[in-house]
Amino acid sequence: MNTTGDAAGNPLQLKRTIGLPGAAALVVGGVIGAGIFVMVRDIGALAGPAIWFSFVIAIAVSMVGVIPVIQLAGALPSAGAGYMFTSRMLGPAPGVLVSAWVLLGGACSVSVATRTLAQYLQGYLLSGLPVGVMAAGILALFYGIYCFGVQLAMSLQLVLALQFLSALLLYGIAGAFHGGLSMTLEPVQGTGGFLMSVLLCYAVCLGFQIIAEMGEEIRDARRTIPKALLIGGIIVAVIYILVGTVFVTTIPWDAARYAAMKAPLRESASLFLPPALVHFIGLGALTAGCAALNAAALTLPREVFALARDGLLPSGLARIDPRTGAPRNAVTAYFLLVGALLLCPLDTDFYGYMAAIGILAISTVLGVAAIRMYKHFPEYYARAYIQFPPAVLYGCAIIILLASLGFGAVVIYEKPIIVAAYAVWTVIVVLYYFRRTKSFGEEDWKRLSEFPGAQ
Repeated sequence: MNTTGDAAGNPLQLKRTIGLPGAAALVVGGVIGAGIFVMVRDIGALAGPAIWFSFVIAIAVSMVGVIPVIQLAGALPSAGAGYMFTSRMLGPAPGVLVSAWVLLGGACSVSVATRTLAQYLQGYLLSGLPVGVMAAGILALFYGIYCFGVQLAMSLQLVLALQFLSALLLYGIAGAFHGGLSMTLEPVQGTGGFLMSVLLCYAVCLGFQIIAEMGEEIRDARRTIPKALLIGGIIVAVIYILVGTVFVTTIPWDAARYAAMKAPLRESASLFLPPALVHFIGLGALTAGCAALNAAALTLPREVFALARDGLLPSGLARIDPRTGAPRNAVTAYFLLVGALLLCPLDTDFYGYMAAIGILAISTVLGVAAIRMYKHFPEYYARAYIQFPPAVLYGCAIIILLASLGFGAVVIYEKPIIVAAYAVWTVIVVLYYFRRTKSFGEEDWKRLSEFPGAQ
């Protein structure tokens, strides 16, 4: 338990400093990373002018996955949503396991973003420095920002989101006025290619769930989180469909030409924008990567905090900095995990697949948890900001499960070692859990059924 108090002996709590603009910036930044600046090339090569339809399907499935999050966070906004919702709805052991998967997948996601940014800087600004050194420097920079508390990190998130959204909207609107929009329902690579394009679109639509991790630091969280998810979903849909369609319209389908592109949006923008604005769009790839890194690194340490507050990790990790109102020790532990991953001699694709599996895990489990809340915690369901009918929650759980199994199968086919990595991690976590809870008494187990900090 977190027993840290202020000078008067009152227990410290996480500070609710995040409003709707910041929450929406977390959602958008957590989903729209630097990936769309490159992946549009691969998606376009598979779908051609039907790219808009690929995004529509992928976004629709992603938003189905958002419904359980809206239901849960709209009733019980909590820090460390992956652990809290799973442990309270399905049991402590599943909660610890899902949280461990989320932490590993999230740390891999931060590793991908950090390495991608380092490679970007190496190619354009600091060519003399090794990627590993720059990645470590970027990680240290963001850690330094978090030492000043959530408000500075959120201010940075807003600035980054505004820049890359402006860049993407500039590209989309200017491109649409320049050459119109070419939209069809006939994929250039047939049904198989189209389905693969949908999977790639789905991959760049993952990440909506991270906003729920900050449930105890968002003002009026029961209303703000659902609103931020809805606003973020609309922004993501408009940006992705517009940008994808402009790209395949500006540069008609040519698989060989697409494959040769290193910066597809910037290269295609050069056909209808002056050099200064092309550079502005290129900068968007950097700021989008920073926003994705910032969103993941800011939110996911709350899983560590929640586990420690329940006594499942050392109590020091649940301490709240009295100056910033943030769980600084939990943030430090999480950054050490990311740093350890950066030291491993593994390729960026491996970390990307690991991150995808972690996100799919939490999406699937939260779909089930939303149903359990309706059945076993009707009083919480009744207080939710938005109450989805049981049939909707069941349907969402089934769709999420099928989408996760399909996408997971592709990931495992591409990188079978992912299964081994998560299997080893699971065994370690399970052994730790039983060892940690061996001495738990009645009060300890009772604590694992409460919702501390919920509004």
